Amino acid sequence: MSTRVRDFALLIGHAWRCTRCRSLLLENPTAACIGYKLDDAQRESIANLTDESFHTVTKLAEVTSLPMPELDEAIEHPRARLRHLAGDRYDFQFARY
Repeated sequence: MSTRVRDFALLIGHAWRCTRCRSLLLENPTAACIGYKLDDAQRESIANLTDESFHTVTKLAEVTSLPMPELDEAIEHPRARLRHLAGDRYDFQFARY
């Protein structure tokens, strides 16, 4: 049985995968966090992120205080792969037919 991945880890994991959402997170962290269950320390951590925070997964884990196993699990989690930040929730809306 797998453990539940925290919203904070999912948000960070998605920002690692999706550069468009990463830019949104860095530009307007308040808007990007809507809909996620975050405490004040997590919101502060997100507000302090920079482009340099995303140079390596190790650096990202360090600046967010996420344990590497949790961050790895979040990056690979289906929700982190599909759910975009700030309302753009699913990849299918970007499909061209």
